[in-house]
Amino acid sequence: MTTHTPPQLPAAPVDERPDGFMEFPEQASVLSDTLTAAGVELGAYERVIIDWLSRWEWATVAVIASWVARAATVREPAPPVALPGRFDASPADVDQHLRRTLAEDTYLRYQQAIGGRAVTEAAQDITDDSWSRRDRFGRYEREEYEAGMRKASELVDPAEDGGPYPSQLQCSQHDGFGPCPGAPRCTPKEND
Repeated sequence: MTTHTPPQLPAAPVDERPDGFMEFPEQASVLSDTLTAAGVELGAYERVIIDWLSRWEWATVAVIASWVARAATVREPAPPVALPGRFDASPADVDQHLRRTLAEDTYLRYQQAIGGRAVTEAAQDITDDSWSRRDRFGRYEREEYEAGMRKASELVDPAEDGGPYPSQLQCSQHDGFGPCPGAPRCTPKEND
Protein backbone atom coordinates (compact mmCIF):
# COMPACT_ATOMS: atom_id res chain seq x y z
CA MET A 1 0.00 0.00 0.00
CA THR A 2 1.38 3.38 -0.97
CA THR A 3 0.94 6.42 1.17
CA HIS A 4 0.30 9.83 -0.30
CA THR A 5 2.84 12.40 0.81
CA PRO A 6 1.69 15.95 0.19
CA PRO A 7 4.01 18.14 -1.85
CA GLN A 8 6.24 20.47 0.11
CA LEU A 9 6.35 24.24 -0.12
CA PRO A 10 9.52 25.60 -1.73
CA ALA A 11 11.87 26.92 0.95
CA ALA A 12 14.12 28.86 -1.45
CA PRO A 13 13.59 31.06 -4.52
CA VAL A 14 11.69 29.06 -7.13
CA ASP A 15 13.51 28.50 -10.43
CA GLU A 16 11.32 25.71 -11.80
CA ARG A 17 7.63 24.90 -11.63
CA PRO A 18 6.84 23.05 -8.37
CA ASP A 19 5.60 19.49 -8.87
CA GLY A 20 2.67 17.91 -7.12
CA PHE A 21 -1.07 17.99 -6.85
CA MET A 22 -3.49 18.79 -4.06
CA GLU A 23 -7.25 19.06 -3.98
CA PHE A 24 -8.54 22.57 -3.45
CA PRO A 25 -9.62 22.04 0.21
CA GLU A 26 -6.06 20.95 1.05
CA GLN A 27 -4.65 23.93 -0.85
CA ALA A 28 -6.98 26.26 1.08
CA SER A 29 -5.69 24.88 4.38
CA VAL A 30 -2.07 25.25 3.20
CA LEU A 31 -2.68 28.91 2.34
CA SER A 32 -4.56 29.75 5.54
CA ASP A 33 -2.07 27.83 7.73
CA THR A 34 0.87 29.61 6.09
CA LEU A 35 -0.73 33.03 6.54
CA THR A 36 -1.67 32.29 10.15
CA ALA A 37 1.86 31.04 10.90
CA ALA A 38 3.20 34.29 9.44
CA GLY A 39 1.08 36.24 11.91
CA VAL A 40 -1.57 37.44 9.47
CA GLU A 41 -5.06 37.80 10.90
CA LEU A 42 -7.62 36.77 8.32
CA GLY A 43 -10.92 38.51 7.74
CA ALA A 44 -14.01 37.10 6.05
CA TYR A 45 -13.16 38.56 2.64
CA GLU A 46 -9.60 37.29 2.87
CA ARG A 47 -10.97 33.79 3.46
CA VAL A 48 -13.03 34.18 0.26
CA ILE A 49 -9.81 35.09 -1.58
CA ILE A 50 -8.05 32.06 -0.07
CA ASP A 51 -10.89 29.86 -1.30
CA TRP A 52 -10.58 31.41 -4.78
CA LEU A 53 -6.78 31.02 -4.86
CA SER A 54 -6.99 27.43 -3.64
CA ARG A 55 -8.80 26.47 -6.85
CA TRP A 56 -5.73 27.35 -8.91
CA GLU A 57 -3.11 24.77 -9.82
CA TRP A 58 -0.77 23.58 -7.08
CA ALA A 59 2.31 25.24 -8.62
CA THR A 60 0.74 28.70 -8.27
CA VAL A 61 -0.53 28.06 -4.74
CA ALA A 62 2.86 26.65 -3.71
CA VAL A 63 4.73 29.72 -4.96
CA ILE A 64 2.34 32.16 -3.24
CA ALA A 65 2.45 30.25 0.05
CA SER A 66 6.23 29.99 -0.27
CA TRP A 67 6.53 33.78 -0.58
CA VAL A 68 4.54 34.28 2.62
CA ALA A 69 6.45 31.62 4.53
CA ARG A 70 9.86 32.88 3.41
CA ALA A 71 8.97 36.52 4.10
CA ALA A 72 7.87 35.61 7.62
CA THR A 73 11.05 33.65 8.43
CA VAL A 74 13.74 35.55 6.55
CA ARG A 75 13.67 38.96 8.19
CA GLU A 76 11.82 41.32 10.41
CA PRO A 77 9.26 43.49 8.65
CA ALA A 78 10.80 46.59 7.18
CA PRO A 79 10.09 49.76 9.15
CA PRO A 80 7.76 52.18 7.45
CA VAL A 81 9.58 54.62 5.23
CA ALA A 82 9.52 58.18 6.46
CA LEU A 83 8.12 60.06 3.50
CA PRO A 84 8.13 63.82 3.54
CA GLY A 85 4.67 65.14 4.24
CA ARG A 86 3.03 68.15 2.75
CA PHE A 87 3.89 70.02 5.93
CA ASP A 88 7.62 69.39 5.47
CA ALA A 89 7.81 71.58 2.36
CA SER A 90 8.96 75.14 2.65
CA PRO A 91 7.07 77.93 0.87
CA ALA A 92 9.90 78.08 -1.67
CA ASP A 93 9.52 74.33 -2.39
CA VAL A 94 5.77 74.73 -2.86
CA ASP A 95 6.29 77.73 -5.14
CA GLN A 96 8.88 75.87 -7.24
CA HIS A 97 6.63 72.79 -7.52
CA LEU A 98 3.60 74.85 -8.56
CA ARG A 99 5.57 76.87 -11.11
CA ARG A 100 7.02 73.71 -12.67
CA THR A 101 3.64 71.94 -12.76
CA LEU A 102 1.85 74.94 -14.26
CA ALA A 103 4.62 75.47 -16.83
CA GLU A 104 4.47 71.83 -17.93
CA ASP A 105 0.67 71.91 -18.12
CA THR A 106 0.67 75.17 -20.11
CA TYR A 107 3.34 73.86 -22.48
CA LEU A 108 1.48 70.56 -22.97
CA ARG A 109 -1.79 72.39 -23.74
CA TYR A 110 0.09 74.60 -26.23
CA GLN A 111 1.51 71.50 -27.93
CA GLN A 112 -1.94 69.89 -27.94
CA ALA A 113 -3.46 72.95 -29.62
CA ILE A 114 -0.86 72.80 -32.40
CA GLY A 115 -0.83 69.00 -32.55
CA GLY A 116 -4.63 68.81 -32.61
CA ARG A 117 -4.77 71.07 -35.65
CA ALA A 118 -2.05 69.06 -37.41
CA VAL A 119 -3.78 65.75 -36.69
CA THR A 120 -7.13 67.14 -37.87
CA GLU A 121 -5.45 68.12 -41.15
CA ALA A 122 -3.87 64.66 -41.40
CA ALA A 123 -7.27 63.04 -40.83
CA GLN A 124 -8.74 65.19 -43.60
CA ASP A 125 -5.84 64.17 -45.86
CA ILE A 126 -6.64 60.50 -45.16
CA THR A 127 -10.26 61.10 -46.13
CA ASP A 128 -9.32 63.05 -49.28
CA ASP A 129 -6.78 60.38 -50.27
CA SER A 130 -9.41 57.68 -49.88
CA TRP A 131 -11.67 59.49 -52.36
CA SER A 132 -8.89 59.68 -54.94
CA ARG A 133 -8.16 55.95 -54.65
CA ARG A 134 -11.71 54.62 -54.43
CA ASP A 135 -12.18 54.31 -58.19
CA ARG A 136 -9.55 51.56 -58.30
CA PHE A 137 -11.85 49.12 -56.50
CA GLY A 138 -15.03 47.25 -57.31
CA ARG A 139 -18.31 48.39 -55.75
CA TYR A 140 -18.18 46.22 -52.59
CA GLU A 141 -14.46 46.69 -52.12
CA ARG A 142 -14.97 50.45 -52.53
CA GLU A 143 -17.59 50.53 -49.74
CA GLU A 144 -15.31 48.58 -47.38
CA TYR A 145 -12.35 50.78 -48.29
CA GLU A 146 -14.30 53.99 -47.71
CA ALA A 147 -15.65 52.75 -44.37
CA GLY A 148 -12.15 51.70 -43.28
CA MET A 149 -10.57 55.00 -44.27
CA ARG A 150 -13.38 56.96 -42.61
CA LYS A 151 -12.85 54.94 -39.42
CA ALA A 152 -9.08 55.49 -39.61
CA SER A 153 -9.52 59.24 -39.95
CA GLU A 154 -11.99 59.30 -37.03
CA LEU A 155 -9.58 57.36 -34.81
CA VAL A 156 -6.89 60.03 -35.10
CA ASP A 157 -9.07 63.12 -35.40
CA PRO A 158 -9.28 64.94 -32.03
CA ALA A 159 -12.63 66.41 -33.10
CA GLU A 160 -13.99 62.84 -33.34
CA ASP A 161 -12.80 61.84 -29.83
CA GLY A 162 -9.43 60.64 -31.07
CA GLY A 163 -7.95 62.19 -27.94
CA PRO A 164 -5.54 65.05 -27.52
CA TYR A 165 -2.31 64.92 -29.42
CA PRO A 166 0.29 64.79 -28.03
CA SER A 167 -0.90 63.06 -24.87
CA GLN A 168 2.50 63.54 -23.19
CA LEU A 169 4.69 66.58 -22.99
CA GLN A 170 7.08 66.57 -25.96
CA CYS A 171 10.57 67.89 -25.40
CA SER A 172 13.03 69.30 -27.91
CA GLN A 173 15.86 69.60 -25.38
CA HIS A 174 16.88 65.96 -25.48
CA ASP A 175 17.01 63.63 -28.49
CA GLY A 176 14.66 65.43 -30.84
CA PHE A 177 10.96 65.59 -30.20
CA GLY A 178 9.47 62.87 -28.08
CA PRO A 179 8.21 62.31 -24.56
CA CYS A 180 10.48 64.17 -22.18
CA PRO A 181 12.78 61.73 -20.33
CA GLY A 182 13.55 64.44 -17.78
CA ALA A 183 9.94 65.15 -16.83
CA PRO A 184 8.93 66.43 -14.39
CA ARG A 185 12.35 67.96 -13.67
CA CYS A 186 12.78 69.29 -17.20
CA THR A 187 10.85 72.37 -18.17
CA PRO A 188 11.13 74.33 -21.40
CA LYS A 189 14.08 76.68 -21.37
CA GLU A 190 13.29 80.28 -21.99
CA ASN A 191 15.02 81.95 -24.90
CA ASP A 192 17.93 84.02 -23.69
